[in-house]
Amino acid sequence: MKRLFLLVIALGLLLTPLLAAAEVRTYTEIVSIKVEDDEYTARKKAEQRAREQALEHYLRDVYPDRAATLNLTGDEKYVKDLEILESSVTGMFGKELKAKIRVTINEEAVRAYLKRQGAVTGKNEERRIVVMIIPGKMDTGDAPMILDNVRAEVRRSLTAAEYTVIDSDDDAVNKALTEEADYNKMVQHMNKIADQLADKGEWLVLGKVDVSVAPSGSAYIYRAMMTGKTVSLASRDLMWEGNPDGAARASKEEAPAAIRLAAIAGGKAFAKEVVAALNTKTLTQERRGARFELVLPTKGDYRLERKLLKLLGEDVKGLKNVSQKNRGKGDMVVDLYYAGKISDLVDLLMDSFEKDAQLKRWNPEIQGNKVVFK
Repeated sequence: MKRLFLLVIALGLLLTPLLAAAEVRTYTEIVSIKVEDDEYTARKKAEQRAREQALEHYLRDVYPDRAATLNLTGDEKYVKDLEILESSVTGMFGKELKAKIRVTINEEAVRAYLKRQGAVTGKNEERRIVVMIIPGKMDTGDAPMILDNVRAEVRRSLTAAEYTVIDSDDDAVNKALTEEADYNKMVQHMNKIADQLADKGEWLVLGKVDVSVAPSGSAYIYRAMMTGKTVSLASRDLMWEGNPDGAARASKEEAPAAIRLAAIAGGKAFAKEVVAALNTKTLTQERRGARFELVLPTKGDYRLERKLLKLLGEDVKGLKNVSQKNRGKGDMVVDLYYAGKISDLVDLLMDSFEKDAQLKRWNPEIQGNKVVFK
């Protein structure tokens, strides 16, 4: 009996930290909403307000250093459960709904979002960015040194901003650089390059550096002029495009040092604009999702197309702005937005199609930001 008692105590000590680790974060929110249309609409607004408040409280509790700069917008995917505990409507003419609502946070979804925003220290494996920078016109003839300094500064700045940088040290990136060593060709063939590097990261940065020298009194201005653009590897959305530069003034004798300083300044300005654009547009993409295209072998079957539109627009959760690009002729082409990777989108669609005898026979093929079913 004594041994059994000791065993129970030991098990309790072992399980206590596990139970603490598995703690579910639940918040009880008190909200008041004016009843402008009907009580059902007011109730829905109250639920939305409760989600927003609970997520704000959660961020302040768990990520206090970043809470002021993060906004989860009360999205349903960040809430695991919501229950109205109490509600009442008061007033004769100006009615008001008061509700007490319990909200359980979906911590896994929140954490995945925060990782993409760099808010979780050291968890930047989902913030991989492929960087390809090539030389343009070089008045000074120091292309290798200039490129090394620009690339090093871009890598340093992006890493400091909690991105994982994949650049010319990677075999696949180096091969793509060798094949397309001209910036204009790189831009023209951006989709081809993105297809080659799709599994390397989340974004692709293309850049070119030109160097000019101009007299300035008794000295010279050495200028590293950057040209570049950034695209999402999943959706091919343009995230940034710009022409920052860096400059240094020095005598002709100090040219090597001035060129190096100009290259560093150009790389820093380039990376700063890329980071600012990604921090802004990634938040927008997180709420809206990335744009994808589906090609479905309906062969002009109008009834099948209607069934698919209803399925994608109403039944498959997580898809937004579903719209058909053609109708009644050949394969059905659908545009939609989805907040996730294209591989996750394919899994979601296959799970939904599995319930239908006709649709489950289709097999998907990923082509860039397009999913072609055959």
